[in-house]
Amino acid sequence: GEITRAHFETLAVSINTGTNLPSVATPNGQAAFLFLLTSALAPIIRLGYGRMVYMALPYTIVLTIVGYLFQ
Repeated sequence: GEITRAHFETLAVSINTGTNLPSVATPNGQAAFLFLLTSALAPIIRLGYGRMVYMALPYTIVLTIVGYLFQ
């Protein structure tokens, strides 16, 4: 079947906020951060789990706002 552009955009927002938001603050949801955390560079750049969560906070906030506005 066919869907309207508005319905498509609503689905896109729902999928992004529903699948990305819960995994943003977990190491598995942050593959690049996880790679750095397990590498020898982690102590040099002072990267830890708490810092990873802090660095992902802006993304989490933006996705939360977008999900709320376009629900």
